[in-house]
Amino acid sequence: MNVIVHLGEPFWRAAGQREIALALGDGATVSDALRAVGQRHPALAGELDGGEVTPMVFVNDEEARTDRRLTDGAKIYVVWPVSGG
Repeated sequence: MNVIVHLGEPFWRAAGQREIALALGDGATVSDALRAVGQRHPALAGELDGGEVTPMVFVNDEEARTDRRLTDGAKIYVVWPVSGG
């Protein structure tokens, strides 16, 4: 299956690009996609898994846990969590 990972600020700077197209096996999860991004962009791997701040992840505009199964054409958004004051 093919998915697109959209990286928000500051994650895209570590990867050098805002969008990453991935080909994943059937039954792949959000975690599998993030792992694939980290393998392709090692500077980003630590930020996506065990960094100081856990990124928020959305799949097709819905907040998603890392165990969510993906479907072909899914759009995954990785963004910095924001809090108000």
